[in-house]
Amino acid sequence: MSKGSKQRPTNHDAFSGNFDKIFTGKPIRGSFIQDPETGELVPKDQYYAPSNASHYVMPDIQPYQSMQTGEMITSRSHHRAHLKQHGLIEIGNEIKTAMTKQQPRDDRESRKRTIAEVMASRGY
Repeated sequence: MSKGSKQRPTNHDAFSGNFDKIFTGKPIRGSFIQDPETGELVPKDQYYAPSNASHYVMPDIQPYQSMQTGEMITSRSHHRAHLKQHGLIEIGNEIKTAMTKQQPRDDRESRKRTIAEVMASRGY
């Protein structure tokens, strides 16, 4: 005799009544999402999530002590002015062109001038 051969007694009327309470006329198959506002189950293809679009106001920076002068920087405008006044840049916010070595401009006239100067220095 196996474990499953002794089935517990089942109240079929109670089961049917509860089944009907849970699934009242709704299709059993498919995907559903519970609407957070109403608590109702909505078919997945008919559900539209509420929009969370809103404006964001960025808070001001926390005061910090300047490593250059030791003064306290208390706002973004003070921070920008301090960087500009002392010729500083923020690491991570620098412009890549400012960090790369600028190559001299190579145009036709400057090449001609350079060749003429070299030739003149050699006595030609």
